[in-house]
Amino acid sequence: MTNSQKISPRQAIFLLSLSRISIVLLWFHFSNQDVWITEIIALFYIAIFCTPLLFLSKQFANLTPIEYLPIITGKLVGKILGALYFGFFLFVATMDLSLFDNILKPINFPETPDYAIVLLALITCAYGANKGLECIARTTEIFVPQILTIIVLYATLQIPDMDFKVFLPILADSTFSEINFQSFNIAAGIHEIIILAMLVPSINKKETPNMIFFWAIILITVFSLIIIVPTLAGLGLELSQKTFDPYYLFIKQINIYDFITRIEFFIVGAWNIGMFVKISLFLYLATISLVQVLGLRKRKVLIIPLAIVLFITALKTNILKSVIVFHIIEYYVPYINLIFMFVIPVVALVMFFLKKTINAKSNCNS
Repeated sequence: MTNSQKISPRQAIFLLSLSRISIVLLWFHFSNQDVWITEIIALFYIAIFCTPLLFLSKQFANLTPIEYLPIITGKLVGKILGALYFGFFLFVATMDLSLFDNILKPINFPETPDYAIVLLALITCAYGANKGLECIARTTEIFVPQILTIIVLYATLQIPDMDFKVFLPILADSTFSEINFQSFNIAAGIHEIIILAMLVPSINKKETPNMIFFWAIILITVFSLIIIVPTLAGLGLELSQKTFDPYYLFIKQINIYDFITRIEFFIVGAWNIGMFVKISLFLYLATISLVQVLGLRKRKVLIIPLAIVLFITALKTNILKSVIVFHIIEYYVPYINLIFMFVIPVVALVMFFLKKTINAKSNCNS
């Protein structure tokens, strides 16, 4: 299947950035006061983890991983790997749906049953996936600048009440191995490189994936720090660790001369937009990957069945329980991401070079 929908490099950057920033807005684990350092060191690990997929995307600029893996590994193995990527996209969509329910329901809709929130979210996301990549990308072009502006505004308004002494002394509670382990986990949690690899054939201007990913990671890192640092300085380490939504609690404290208060509804809007865009995107990627694995012609007929699968999975398992979803996100998701963003691409890259070497020797001998 050839994807006719095209997006601009800027829209691709916004999609990747919102995908990660929306998660940081909803939930972030504050291990200690040095968490801001781990965000910076994580850039080193991100560069390592993402190199194989970036290289393959440059070599196969007109193909998605689902399409070029059979070329590298053979048809059968490639189809199996493509099916695994399809499962990964559904898994991420399910986890994000559960995270969204666990954050939004206690704050805004405590009496609303889970099935109503999940159903409403899936109807919206299925509509976005049905409209396709261009619609999802245009949504980010409209709302991402506004969301980033709101994040900066919140941080600026709370500066007078921040206590930056919470960051001192630097590295007092962290060892070198702990800092690196936390940075490793942060980097492994950023699966946006997989999104980019799937989107490369749909980007209308042939800028290198490297530059698109570079600017997306810069945006993600800068605005993650603008979220994390003020939250920690405003709430303190102990409160940031105890609450499951520290950024929301931080925003609720904003009070401008006892006149402007309760401005947290802006961030609730950002949560909704960010998660709807991300779940819509992963539902779209799931349909694209399944079409390419099975060699189907029509993508849209898969959207409703896959949305039903997500709905049943969310309600008939324990995934909507906060204890379970946060445990999975913190302890399992980074390693699951690592399989698809690094391990499989590394194996494919080794096979790519082996085939290239063998073919070169065969040409020389002939």
